[in-house]
Amino acid sequence: MSSHGHTILQENTRLNPEDVKHALYSCPKLAELWEKVPQWNHKHLKRAVNFVDLIGTVFAENREPTLFVTVVWALWTRRNNLRMGKNANNLFQLLQQARERVSDFAQHYTAPTAPVGCPTAGWQPPEHGRYKVNVDGALFDADNTAGLGVVIRDEHGQVMASLSERIPLPPTVIEVEALAARRGMECAVETGFSNIILESDSQILITALREDSYSLASFGHLVKDIQFIASYLSTINYTHVRRQCNALAHSLARRAKSLSKYQVWMEDVPLDMSTVLQADLFGLS
Repeated sequence: MSSHGHTILQENTRLNPEDVKHALYSCPKLAELWEKVPQWNHKHLKRAVNFVDLIGTVFAENREPTLFVTVVWALWTRRNNLRMGKNANNLFQLLQQARERVSDFAQHYTAPTAPVGCPTAGWQPPEHGRYKVNVDGALFDADNTAGLGVVIRDEHGQVMASLSERIPLPPTVIEVEALAARRGMECAVETGFSNIILESDSQILITALREDSYSLASFGHLVKDIQFIASYLSTINYTHVRRQCNALAHSLARRAKSLSKYQVWMEDVPLDMSTVLQADLFGLS
């Protein structure tokens, strides 16, 4: 970045300094492009405070992330070509070509057959002497709130503690997931468990916790909070699983919609969650 201020990243826009999010997503001149894919014209994306949060939300909510990244790369290339006086595709052509590239890649790429994070269709217990803390978040857009779900279980699948909490809606989805993780860590410490596996279905969050990345993102302070709490534990691991392996935490997060604040159950789950718990236990037999 030059000493004269932010570089102008989008052609023909010279009234205000721009950041990357504005240049590649928020600029009104790009609205016709993003409106062509409804998944990318969602208020969750528009609430992202910067480009890192924008990308994180696209991946966290699985809003065609591969195509999104391809389009962003094409927009950046188009911007550079226009600045150098070269010909550039219009936005409709850009989107069509991005789709063709993604389709061509899919036809020639064979995905790994080994499952990631969850070897079976359901929850898996921790090893002997450890406790697994499953966490998840849920959005209640209609009333601008969100739900946090936490459940702590032992190697036999027995519940040590569970929690549902309703909170004001944060700006981004990934912040909801991070708040759920922080609440889960707090719950583990408060109930006296120190050999912990923190498990979430948010790959962005787990990657951030493992690699100490995204420190400049809007949820970076939450990552730091979780890591600070972890420093008081004897052991800590962070694992990512698919949603079906995190069903009980997800159900507890959804249940928070009926609460005014929060509720904790020691060595139990609410009665209406018992079928979800039993399904997890049945999968272990």
